[in-house]
Amino acid sequence: MAKILNYGSLNIDYVYDVPHFVKAGETLSSTSRNIFAGGKGLNQSVALSRAGGDVYHAGAVGKDDSKILTQVLSEDKIDFSNIALRDCPSGHTIIQVDSKGQNCIILYGGANQTITEADIDATLAKFDAGDFMVLQNETSNIRYMIEKASAKGLKVCFNVSPFTDELLKLPLEKCAYLIVNEIEGAAMAGVSEDSDPYELLDKLCSKFPKTSFVLTLGSRGSILKEVGAEPISCRAFKVNAVDTTAAGDTFLGYLICNIATDMNRALALKAATAASALAVQVKGATPSIPRAKDVMEFIKKSNQEVLTDRL
Repeated sequence: MAKILNYGSLNIDYVYDVPHFVKAGETLSSTSRNIFAGGKGLNQSVALSRAGGDVYHAGAVGKDDSKILTQVLSEDKIDFSNIALRDCPSGHTIIQVDSKGQNCIILYGGANQTITEADIDATLAKFDAGDFMVLQNETSNIRYMIEKASAKGLKVCFNVSPFTDELLKLPLEKCAYLIVNEIEGAAMAGVSEDSDPYELLDKLCSKFPKTSFVLTLGSRGSILKEVGAEPISCRAFKVNAVDTTAAGDTFLGYLICNIATDMNRALALKAATAASALAVQVKGATPSIPRAKDVMEFIKKSNQEVLTDRL
């Protein structure tokens, strides 16, 4: 089995339940507050591991506040020997979850923004060609990570979120997989955000001919378009959402793990979609990420046919 290195963010999530997102000038009472281990990177590592992957997490955390983060990695049997301890706070977020289960997030980078080229070199020395590396746009030195990992033969899977204009200057053509939503994909392709998703994928594949794409479309579903293959489309399962905080990270973790273990691609996409559907029904980030056996059981019991020729 290929190793999966996630060079990713680790954040402490402060989650507030609110009747609606706070408005400018408004003071709003929260009905509850919870503290969870999170960050796109940590969430994705947990999903990768619970999907069955051989997962290694690299990054940086604060010396004084990181126990909640490393404890989760340890409990999910994720190797975190490549996480550096810093004399600064760990990354953290303030998350509002409204009555419909939607969220909005304020992100503070903290230790995630202290990763050095020396850190990256030392970590990549432990991995080989054919291994996978997962990235998000929440850490420092992304360019260096992509260039060095790609040169060594790792399959770089980059979740281009949160999206910035600076991201377009990165060597994205060296990524094996780019995971984008319709807004991010449109910005990369230079087309309108309301473009037909299949036309958008055609533009992206034309611009990055050696890269496979995962296009996520929210409640509509997602499309996987690998190099040299026809697109695979999957509708979202219909469930009652209570918290969407880690839904995208759950989807990505499951999909990349399934690809790394060479699962049939249609099943890989369907299983990732099912994992995300389970995640939105539970509050919190990592607590909501399901185990592989629960995902397969959900698929067996569901009478929803989500794979489709076209969304």
